[in-house]
Amino acid sequence: MITSKSDASGTVSIPLRDWQKTFSVKAHQVTIVELPAFAEHFGSEKIDSKAVRVRADVPVSVYIHQYFGMRSEATMVLPSEALGKEYFVMSYNGINIQNGRYPSEFLIVGTKDETNITLTYSDNTVSGRSKNQDQHIVLNAGQSYQVQAQHAHGDLTGTHIKGDQAFNVFGGAQWTEVPTGCGFRDNLLEQMYPVSTWGKQFVSVPNQNANFDIFRILAAEDDTEISVQSSSTLSYHLDRGEFVEFRLSEASFIQADKGILVAQYNVGQTCNGHGLGDPSMLLLNSIEQTRDTVTLYNSRFQNIQENYINIITASDDMAFTYLDGQVLTDLGQPQAIGAGGDYSFLSLSVSHGSHTIISQGCGVIASAYGYGDLESYAYGGGASFHKINTNPIPEGGCLSDSILFDSGLPESRFSFQWSLSDGTTTDEAVFRHRFSEVGQYPVQLILHDHCLDLIDTVHRQVAVTLRQAVSVSDEQLICLGDPLKLEATDLANARYEWTGPNHFFSELQAPYFVSVNEQIAGQYAVVGIVSGCATFPAYTEVEILPPPEPTFGTDSIFCDKEVVPSLDPGSFHSYHWQDGSSAPSHQIHDEGTYAVTVTDYHGCQGSTEMFLHKICPTRIYIPNAFSPNGDGINDGFGPLGQDFIHLRLSIFNRWGTLLFVSEDIDYQWDGRYKGALVSPGVYVWQLEIEGYSEEGSMQTEVRTGSVTVVR
Repeated sequence: MITSKSDASGTVSIPLRDWQKTFSVKAHQVTIVELPAFAEHFGSEKIDSKAVRVRADVPVSVYIHQYFGMRSEATMVLPSEALGKEYFVMSYNGINIQNGRYPSEFLIVGTKDETNITLTYSDNTVSGRSKNQDQHIVLNAGQSYQVQAQHAHGDLTGTHIKGDQAFNVFGGAQWTEVPTGCGFRDNLLEQMYPVSTWGKQFVSVPNQNANFDIFRILAAEDDTEISVQSSSTLSYHLDRGEFVEFRLSEASFIQADKGILVAQYNVGQTCNGHGLGDPSMLLLNSIEQTRDTVTLYNSRFQNIQENYINIITASDDMAFTYLDGQVLTDLGQPQAIGAGGDYSFLSLSVSHGSHTIISQGCGVIASAYGYGDLESYAYGGGASFHKINTNPIPEGGCLSDSILFDSGLPESRFSFQWSLSDGTTTDEAVFRHRFSEVGQYPVQLILHDHCLDLIDTVHRQVAVTLRQAVSVSDEQLICLGDPLKLEATDLANARYEWTGPNHFFSELQAPYFVSVNEQIAGQYAVVGIVSGCATFPAYTEVEILPPPEPTFGTDSIFCDKEVVPSLDPGSFHSYHWQDGSSAPSHQIHDEGTYAVTVTDYHGCQGSTEMFLHKICPTRIYIPNAFSPNGDGINDGFGPLGQDFIHLRLSIFNRWGTLLFVSEDIDYQWDGRYKGALVSPGVYVWQLEIEGYSEEGSMQTEVRTGSVTVVR
């Protein structure tokens, strides 16, 4: 499901499976693109090639709705610029029921080639990896990697995933109960948020007509303190990768001193008290990541009968927020939540189809969900996904270079106060500054979030250093399909940035290609960055050499009656035949498979093989006279031949009477008919032959002639 603030067009494709569809969508409307059945992922811990790519000519929002046979779920999809390099998985425990195992699971999607990813599991996996075990994988753009818990009641929530380039992660469960033991089941699916975008303040809104909702909160850092405020207050202390699960039946204001991930689950039909709906999963968007415009699509697919939207804004902004052109306060009575009632929410029943929410204030948080008979779905309406959990102060730069200071936050919402230790101050969101001497310069940034009325102060020692030099491995000639390692010199405390053909990018000191192809040939550049000071780039060339192509020609038969034939694959540096010999050519003696691997002067290898049939052309000679007088010399008549398949010799007298028939070359006519010698004279013969031509093909031939009986 694709929507945009303005008219948009583009493509939806599965690049590694050669599948593509075009789309167009009008402003604030939704268009739907149905994916092929082969896009579904199966199994655990194998690299697949089913990633879906959406490209558009203007910014768009993308949502997924999965549905089939009493299963339904939805999620938002993050744009590539909002993806990160670090995630924790939010999932749910699976079940074992009806002779089936339905596990907790997540999916990683590669967006850039040669992305090195490390997974630290929170539970055992299908392939036998253990809790807290690390695993390293490499994904290219378009590749995907699904992981499932080993045990039916396993839970992969808290699995840590980190890479050297941005990638995508989805979490959920194949088909499970929420909470466990609550009857009816459904699949769960949600886009995971990068840790750098996790917020500290959330408003939760109860799903309509439900007795209660299940919540989980997951921490990324040790000693995370959390409070959940509703009619009573719940307090939790979590360490890195830990989560807590609880249930709520009313709205709440959730606050933490460090970034957290919050999930809300719709419960199964037997427990929700409504008679419609089933489990679904929603990641809450923090109120630090509001957007001014959100377009949602409430689905009717898979028998969804009731659709809802939950909308959260600052209380003062409710009168300046619109749903499909109507002011929210005209659609219902907002309910205040949070300390001092600073935030309000409105839960609305809506028709299926697209709905647009526009805020003229500090922004809006929204989610869509729906119920059907044994069905439900839920997904968030998007957020800004600013990297609010990272320090925006640069680590440093080179002496005499201007250093970029960029808050990375919108000026419409934040104000800034920069203080540099050399006396420079500014309130600009983005500026450049040049330091005159090598050294460490303390920098302070005071951020004022006017929407939340929060002030945050961050510090960093900005290092100004002399530019160093980096060198790189020499030009490399690599055989097609061989591994390749690029390597930059070791600089203390450096990070590296490689660029190359086909948008190649890597932050590894020594990027590694498992198997090279023609697309990676070209020039590569690397810079080393020490405390923000980048070296001048160093360059190297990679040339991909094609494999040698030995050939035996097209013949697949041989005959060794006169000359012993041989195979000559061409001129190369070395040879290795199927029998271990290493001669440039190979004599043929027996029928069978002949194979050779050749190595050229660059060390590249190529192979070929051929099955050779031993077939010689049929040779037949027939005499024109014989003397059946019993003297042991020329007493019989018949063909002499070799390399035939079948023959039939027939002898006739001048009146056409058949005197003799033989299908055996060794069974010759002895000049008799019905036991008596025939009279001397001329007799007619006919020979039917099945044999081989000079080219080795089968052929049938009929010859006729005469033979003279001599006494």
